Amino acid sequence: LIDVLGQEAMFNCTTCAACVEICPVSNNPAEVVMEFRRHFVMERSEMPDTMAAANANLETREHPFVGTAATPEDWRRGLDVPFFQSGKTEYLLWIGCSVTYEERTQEIARAMVKIFEAAKISYGILEEARCTGDPAKMMGNEMQFVEMAEANIEEFEERNIHKVITVCAHCYNSFDRYYPELGAKWETIPHSVFIDQLISEGRLTVARSVEDKITFHDPCYLSRHNGIVDSPRNVISALGELIEMPRAGKESFCCGAGGGNYWGGQGGTARISDVRAQEAFDTGADKIATSCSFCNLMLTSSATKHSEQRKVFDVAELVVEKIRIVE
Repeated sequence: LIDVLGQEAMFNCTTCAACVEICPVSNNPAEVVMEFRRHFVMERSEMPDTMAAANANLETREHPFVGTAATPEDWRRGLDVPFFQSGKTEYLLWIGCSVTYEERTQEIARAMVKIFEAAKISYGILEEARCTGDPAKMMGNEMQFVEMAEANIEEFEERNIHKVITVCAHCYNSFDRYYPELGAKWETIPHSVFIDQLISEGRLTVARSVEDKITFHDPCYLSRHNGIVDSPRNVISALGELIEMPRAGKESFCCGAGGGNYWGGQGGTARISDVRAQEAFDTGADKIATSCSFCNLMLTSSATKHSEQRKVFDVAELVVEKIRIVE
């Protein structure tokens, strides 16, 4: 079967889980695809060239972003960002590789720092940059994932970390779904869920404008994989008017980055992110929001074909624009 289907089909899958969501008899083709990938990578040593380069970078530099000029300190220049202190800090703000090494998504981390400060939350980051290893797992390199995950788990235990905030849906999914199988015991909270909690508890006050028309793109790894649909919508509704796309929630359409395809060559005649960006612009909304750093990168790239102005924002960036400081 693996020879009949071929390598290209296996690695073009974005692991978005739409097939799982719609299957009337609860089959899980996505897990079968992952097993095929593991066979290609670990038994045959075969992988598409761009993914292979990303994997090699993970092995040598512990992140998949080949050729990046960014350093782990870049995103926090000019900011007073505390490091996590065992026994003193409540939350670890997990930055992740896509936010560390991509200039556009570095702004998400800066926004989260401002949100923590406005809400007076005890938080800190790790001094060194780290990756969950999720890209390796999604591209079939299970051994590399386990090695990186076990190193992270050991460090978290040494630092007595119990609560983690993520800004990437893939980081959240790995921490919450795969890390416990290796012994992880901390609580992981997606940043959109955390922001929703802060607003609902009155710890963060934002100004709402009915003139702001915002549509929301659901990250597959939050909506379908983990059932997180309402929290980001609550945040957006606290800021302006939410305009839904036809495909939304658990029926959302993928951005195209999943399954390691941020580094892959997607098949077909149209880029997946271009199709999704078109759907977002068709709503007539002024802004396109999402709650995953990879979705942000993919949609930002495609949105430039429609407008020279920035149209794609993370929910944290939109919140920072509307924070009201209440003494």
